[in-house]
Amino acid sequence: MMKSKSVNTKTILSGLFLTSSLFAAAITAQEHHHEEHGSHTHGQATLTFVLEGNEAELAFATPTANVVGFEHQAKDDAQQQLVQKMIADFTAATWFSFDAQAHCTVTGTDISSDLTAERTTKPQHADLNANYTLVCQNPARLQALTLDLAAIAAGVEKVTVQWIVNGEQGAADWAAGSGALFLTSQ
Repeated sequence: MMKSKSVNTKTILSGLFLTSSLFAAAITAQEHHHEEHGSHTHGQATLTFVLEGNEAELAFATPTANVVGFEHQAKDDAQQQLVQKMIADFTAATWFSFDAQAHCTVTGTDISSDLTAERTTKPQHADLNANYTLVCQNPARLQALTLDLAAIAAGVEKVTVQWIVNGEQGAADWAAGSGALFLTSQ
């Protein structure tokens, strides 16, 4: 795990801008890369979490093969039901949690997938993108993120996580079955 360090508000805002810019550039590059070359890594996912004041954004992305077992448009009712269940499971937002004393609640969700999009071409590689807006009533108490993907995305073995929380930033890899991921220096 990468050690975090304390920074001032100006640095946090710069970090937020840089993180959001890098994240947007990565998404754009990833979309371009998928369309033209179709390469991404099964078994892996990315998660970015940014907390500013008491408002937070969480973004999660993974190949749909990690969730439903395929990356093509649904071919029958059974596959269509798997796609609908994937969207419902990620919309429910029960696969992640924070310290109870931080009192974080999800206030918005935006779940999308190449498997649900109207397309003129068939995707060679499809992704799931789950974005959440949260409000934390006691953000100073937010210290850890717990992921529980086993029931809804059993194919995810590793999640690369980046965060900015309470004046600290860091990155770490989370492996399936791991405990909480600490978002502060220990």
